[in-house]
Amino acid sequence: MLVRAVFAVFFVFALLGDARIFLFIMNRVVFGSHRHERSPWHFLMYTVPPVLVLLSALFWIVPRWIDRPAEAPLLAAIGAAWLIAAAAVGMSWVLDRVRLFAFPQPSLTGVRDEPAEVIALRRAHVPFAFIRRLGAHNDVYEIEVTRHQIFINGRPETADGYRIAFLTDTHVASFVRPDFYREILAQVKRFDPHVVLLGGDFVTWRRHIPLMAEVLVSGLSARDGVFAVLGNHDYWAGAQEVQNAMEARGVRFLTNTSVKLPLQVVGIDEMYRGTPDVDKAFADVDPNQPCIGLSHHPDIIDLLGARRLDLLLCGHTHGGQIRFPFFGAVVVPSAHEGEYAAGFHRVRNVLMYVSRGIGSIPPLRILCRPEVATFVLRSGRRTL
Repeated sequence: MLVRAVFAVFFVFALLGDARIFLFIMNRVVFGSHRHERSPWHFLMYTVPPVLVLLSALFWIVPRWIDRPAEAPLLAAIGAAWLIAAAAVGMSWVLDRVRLFAFPQPSLTGVRDEPAEVIALRRAHVPFAFIRRLGAHNDVYEIEVTRHQIFINGRPETADGYRIAFLTDTHVASFVRPDFYREILAQVKRFDPHVVLLGGDFVTWRRHIPLMAEVLVSGLSARDGVFAVLGNHDYWAGAQEVQNAMEARGVRFLTNTSVKLPLQVVGIDEMYRGTPDVDKAFADVDPNQPCIGLSHHPDIIDLLGARRLDLLLCGHTHGGQIRFPFFGAVVVPSAHEGEYAAGFHRVRNVLMYVSRGIGSIPPLRILCRPEVATFVLRSGRRTL
């Protein structure tokens, strides 16, 4: 009886391990660092699951093998070996999540989060809040305006209170309700930013480029301008067409270059599908003065070395888009997987913020609202 109970525990952890192995392959290989829209490793999406199912089917031989060692010794040995290996992976995943809940990261110095505001554009289709908190609700039309204060020493006193609005991963599409984009623009206008920064992935398909320019870009403005970088989907849809449509409406692209406003803003090209050139991007940046960075993919952090950025704004991850209670974001196309799925992260001399973005393809968000991120820069203790 004890043996069967132990087997049941190992079986549950092994199934979690199978899921974790599949997600690891999807995040780091299939959705990882490929330049083309169709990954050269896309076949793993279809070959890995049957292999995992086949290996897991061998689990059922193990109890019989324990009772009757002479039956199918080779298959049972393979099943037992995979049971132990997969269970170890699953157990490690669970323990890591327990660690994150038990020992949360301390608050970052120089960052103050203020209460966010949620604008629901449709009534909840699930009546009970506690059920919605378990993920039984599509958040795709619940816009969350997040508010953050960033304290940076060395800022000119006259620039104290400088406001930045950050939008990314809009994925403008014709099947999205028009009032969704109108509300996003209304929230940006309400914030009255000094500058608007756009983090890429404006469209998914080429045919939506004119629509994107009409419903999104035409209504964006700020006293110091609107600046952008391209994302991977923009490259796949047609980078030059995206850039032309947006520049015609006053957006300036910071592709491996910088601009001096009341503070410095540097843009770095998309990590994998573009041609990021960090040296070129920082060529005119004064390292002794505050600087804000803009790039689509959070993996760009791996190229920055010891360079200082008082705030680096990224997107790409959609915050995981579909999150699960306890496990959080599981599908995150990054070499770091869920480590940089969303929120603030301090890495060496950089304070990075990863936004959950606005759009979603497919139009489904679970426990992961679309985000309009707003920042107010303050003179004070430096973030680094």
